[in-house]
Amino acid sequence: MDNNFKIKIDELIQEVSKINDLNIKVDILNYMEQQAGFLLWQLEDECHIDEDVHNY
Repeated sequence: MDNNFKIKIDELIQEVSKINDLNIKVDILNYMEQQAGFLLWQLEDECHIDEDVHNY
């Protein structure tokens, strides 16, 4: 993993952990999880497309 991305992610997690309102913190973490899931789904879809292209 690119170290710059790791640093940015760690900084974001530290910032979220400072939030005192648990409802807001949960909303933020749920949103982050949703976005990460979407990115993973896109990546898996791209991998399947790439595999299909190589199979022809």
